[in-house]
Amino acid sequence: MQSPYNPAVPLQPSEIEPGLHAFRCPESGGVWIPLAAFFAWREHLPVAPKISPQNYAPAPADDSKRRALICPESGRVLLRYKVGHGLNFHIDRSPATGSVWLDQGEWEALKSKNLHTHIHEIFTASYQKQIRSTEYEQSIEDSFKERIGKDFGRVEEFKNWLVEHPRRREIFSYLLNYHEQPADPIEIKDAKASHGERV
Repeated sequence: MQSPYNPAVPLQPSEIEPGLHAFRCPESGGVWIPLAAFFAWREHLPVAPKISPQNYAPAPADDSKRRALICPESGRVLLRYKVGHGLNFHIDRSPATGSVWLDQGEWEALKSKNLHTHIHEIFTASYQKQIRSTEYEQSIEDSFKERIGKDFGRVEEFKNWLVEHPRRREIFSYLLNYHEQPADPIEIKDAKASHGERV
């Protein structure tokens, strides 16, 4: 098989984990993991596999603008899936065979988040929907952080206290009522009349 990174370079057999037989590109350091090999390895894992620490390897850089790659097994264009969970890169998967391509360092980054044994879940609609929802929530938080400024930390502390309070609904209602005191329509009418305005 030829490397998705450079079709002129043959992939070489490589055991990236004990029992996980894949193929490595000698030029880029990326690895091609056949679907059958991944599930065969996963079946023999202990119930609680050892995970790598968060700083086991630096997270790979954003690869959102990288060119499309070709599946070395089928010749189809690889589909890209966001990883999320603090990892700003994508995993390339063959739509024909289910095998995956990981750039150099991405396997180690997945291990640091304990995602390496659940790669197959990343390609599901529910996982990708969760990633989009998380990104949206983060964008909202960043927007409020910019609007509130230096006091955002205090607001965050109050929010965390409020969500755990048994009377949070009453407190929230009180705050809304205090902040959004509606103007009395009778008082508005009297004020206009006192200024000679037609009501």
